[in-house]
Amino acid sequence: MKLKLIESREKQRTVKKKFNFRGFSFFSGENVSMICEPSKENTGIVFYCKGVRIPAIAENIKLVDVHTTALTKRGVDILAIEHLMAAIWGLGIDNLIIRLSSNVVPAQSGSAEEFTKALLKAEIVEQEETRQVVVFDESTTITQPEFKSRFAKFEPFDKFDIKCFVPFLSPIGEHTVFFNGSAKSFVRDVCWARTFLRSPIDINDLTKWNGIRSVFKVLPEDPKKSPIVTFTERGFLTPLKKEDEPAKHKLLDLIGDLALVGYRLRVKLTVNEPGHKFTHLVAKKIRSSVVAKKNDSQKKIS
Repeated sequence: MKLKLIESREKQRTVKKKFNFRGFSFFSGENVSMICEPSKENTGIVFYCKGVRIPAIAENIKLVDVHTTALTKRGVDILAIEHLMAAIWGLGIDNLIIRLSSNVVPAQSGSAEEFTKALLKAEIVEQEETRQVVVFDESTTITQPEFKSRFAKFEPFDKFDIKCFVPFLSPIGEHTVFFNGSAKSFVRDVCWARTFLRSPIDINDLTKWNGIRSVFKVLPEDPKKSPIVTFTERGFLTPLKKEDEPAKHKLLDLIGDLALVGYRLRVKLTVNEPGHKFTHLVAKKIRSSVVAKKNDSQKKIS
């Protein structure tokens, strides 16, 4: 993978004010919270849980059975970080401390909208030092062996731009969605999209729904009142905000997972059939290449 880390003219960013964010755990249904604080340049996004410091980088990704992104360090796991990470990256924040009251990021919905509002309210400010960004010297394609049609193609570009094709059966359908890398685009086009079921349920037989509820205990008995998008083979039980909301949510997850590279990307990215397992693979491969390049450069200097 031919890429390199360069110094840009863009300033690093953090938040101006510390803030407390309260919500619930999708898994236990319990009330949980986090405190987000400004952080110094070149410290990145760092979680603290049970006294353990867990940097938000691809090396710390943990494989879990549920559809979410988890990190682990020194025996401590933290779950459901992807929507918060998407908001942080989508708004252009580089450095932030996040102190969790539990091992799960608190949610108020199945989207990144509330995180986005809280971060904007805390005021995003520029710092003194500039960002290092990843640039690609040539086109590169990453695939997932289990799915022949799934790929991520990286092409040299002077900005960050995503085109994402998300195919699902009816009623979700097939959609192509876009993100141009700007905070304005993230707020307008992405942050509000809620998570959704991956397959239909039967409204007359809620056995499957109750099985889902046994994992995500915050979900109500009535799927029509769910904070996540639910549907049957005939149509949606929870009205969509926009026709392409499920596809936009896959884009949201993609942005959150790519944030674990730890550096911003200047690339034109085309993704076909995104999913957490695949985007974790992508983030790990890019991160590994960047770290290797950085280590080689340091050896040459020394």
